[in-house]
Amino acid sequence: MHELRTPALRLLAACVAILLLALAVLALRESQPDYGVTLLPEGAAVVAVTPDGPVAAGWLLPPQGMPGPQIALTAELLVEDPDMLNSYAGFRAYLDLQGDMTALARRAATAGQPLRLLLADGREIALPVALETPLRHLPVMFWVQWAVGIVVLAIAAFLLVLRSGRNAGPRPEGLGGFVLAGAGVATAAFTSAIYGTRDLSIDPALQWGLSIVNHAGTFAFGVGMIGLFARYPRPVLSARWVWVVAVLAAVNELAYRLHLPPYDLIKPQVLIGLMFLAILALILLQLRATRGQPADRAALRWLGLSVLLGSGVFVLLVSLPALVGAETILSQGLAFVPLCAIYVGTALALARYRLFDLDRWALRVLFSLAVVGLMILVDTIFLLTLSLSGPASLASAVALVGLVYFPLRDLVFDRWLGRRRPDLAALYRDTLSVAFQHGGQAKAAAWRGVMERLFAPLRMENLPAPLAAAALEDEGLSLLVPGPEGTPALRLGYAASGRRLFNAEDRALADELAAMAEAAGRDRMAYETAVARERQRIARDLHDDVGARLLSSLHARDESQRQDFLIEALSDLRQIATGLSGREVSLATLVGQLRAESRSRAEALARHLIWPPGGADECEIPLRYEFQRNLTALQREALSNALTHGTGDITVTTSCEGGILRLSMTNDMVNMTPAGEQPMRGNGTGNMRNRAEALQGRMEAGPTPDGQYLMELYLPLNVDKT
Repeated sequence: MHELRTPALRLLAACVAILLLALAVLALRESQPDYGVTLLPEGAAVVAVTPDGPVAAGWLLPPQGMPGPQIALTAELLVEDPDMLNSYAGFRAYLDLQGDMTALARRAATAGQPLRLLLADGREIALPVALETPLRHLPVMFWVQWAVGIVVLAIAAFLLVLRSGRNAGPRPEGLGGFVLAGAGVATAAFTSAIYGTRDLSIDPALQWGLSIVNHAGTFAFGVGMIGLFARYPRPVLSARWVWVVAVLAAVNELAYRLHLPPYDLIKPQVLIGLMFLAILALILLQLRATRGQPADRAALRWLGLSVLLGSGVFVLLVSLPALVGAETILSQGLAFVPLCAIYVGTALALARYRLFDLDRWALRVLFSLAVVGLMILVDTIFLLTLSLSGPASLASAVALVGLVYFPLRDLVFDRWLGRRRPDLAALYRDTLSVAFQHGGQAKAAAWRGVMERLFAPLRMENLPAPLAAAALEDEGLSLLVPGPEGTPALRLGYAASGRRLFNAEDRALADELAAMAEAAGRDRMAYETAVARERQRIARDLHDDVGARLLSSLHARDESQRQDFLIEALSDLRQIATGLSGREVSLATLVGQLRAESRSRAEALARHLIWPPGGADECEIPLRYEFQRNLTALQREALSNALTHGTGDITVTTSCEGGILRLSMTNDMVNMTPAGEQPMRGNGTGNMRNRAEALQGRMEAGPTPDGQYLMELYLPLNVDKT
């Protein structure tokens, strides 16, 4: 219990500390004056947002009858961050004006009198001033930055607590840098939330201190990220160089505060840009270092994408415009939201959320980010070189980049970034090849070949136990694949020769292939079973029919009987050969063969056979082998009965209606039997009924009132015997 309690207590302590810090930030913001009005800079003028709508502002005056300075409201006074001013003198003037406004506000609030806002058109507006800002008056942008600071600190604290302590295991390289960067983001967000969302003024001493802390947090983020990618996922830069960067950042801040070098060389945006380039260079070095290490490469893509997306937005949309003296494209407060995405992305990575599928879309996001950067670059060029207004240059940039973007998107996504889909026809052929291999070793070798061609793993080994379904192992380094029946399951390691991880699509594809091979194997077994059953029938027919007739021909007493046996044996052999070859025989063909055979037998005994063409002679329904053999046996048995026990002509008719074959045979009887009695003909009639029932048909036989004997067969043609 002690081992479980200790991390929980540390995390609880961290949460309490974060809560206290957030409350302190909230208290500092509330302690600033509330003027009940928000002034927004627009170029060199100011717009006052009041319940009556925006109006042009001019001068802030002391209360009526109270001596004090008259303060001109300029755009520089209302800048979101004083670091965006372009000179040391501008920063000093900003602080002086903030001091004058704060002192004026405190005197007015103490006296209980409103300040006066003198507009450019001569109107005067009373501004009631409060020494503190109530919660309901805090702007949305404050809450955004305040929430970003809390979220980032909470995630960084969780990671630090999770990997701290005696039982936490070895701390991964770069974790300290990641936590330091998180603390830096939170610090910058908290300080910016206080002074960046002020009404009109803020205490200059507080502004000075918050500016120093804000710079410290910003540079801590850069140093932390450099430290992270210097050591994670692979060490590519000694930790000593990270300390060198930290010292240089501290020296830069000291020189900036002492106003030593020229402002344009030392202003914070310069160092922010250099740190971003260093982070980008380290990510490129990590890409090279993680070649052949798919797990490390996946982690790098996840974290690198988050960092480039988060810090890139801040650098491109806030720092870069301020560096060149242009207006920022995005509010500094909103720019903290993408920075928060870095830590949210890391939290998702810890939860393994789509971690294995990242390589499919990470490059697409980076491509889209590059397009945004290109649009900003073109917009800046138009703005600086063509003297266009902001909206006009942005519209021109969007149009120009759009003309290039859409053709490039299809080219890059489809040819470069799109994953090659497997050839379904080839996969189908491969699985069929596995199923139709003879022997377990050949089938296992064929299955391994399919996996090799599909996934190109560096390692493949048999598993001792079968698998029910495919599974990912070792964070995607390995894929467990079930084998078709008769083959062992496999463990595949390092997909695409170690260039990527296995992912959820690979797992699903392996399951589909295994199921397909299994189904093909079952179909093959069913086919072989049917073939074996058919061979057994043919062997039985050869033994029972052909063999019996040949034996009977040897013992026949007269030549005509011997010839009958031989003719029937030859006919059986021809029918069996047809069945072995797999050639289809239609009902019309079989009826023609039976007619010719029956006529020969009848003529050999000086009997006359009448068998006119009927509907069956036009029926081309293919017959299965069992049906052919049984129908032939039924016809022969019926003809034998007619030749043996009857006299005169023998009449046969055949028809085919509704998929039912009807065959009838009539002949004169030698001895008339009493009505209702059957003539004695041995076991032939019983055998015929059994054969008809085997074909799911029926046989009816008996005398007719006119002294004839009638035999009728009704056999369905499309019913298979199971």
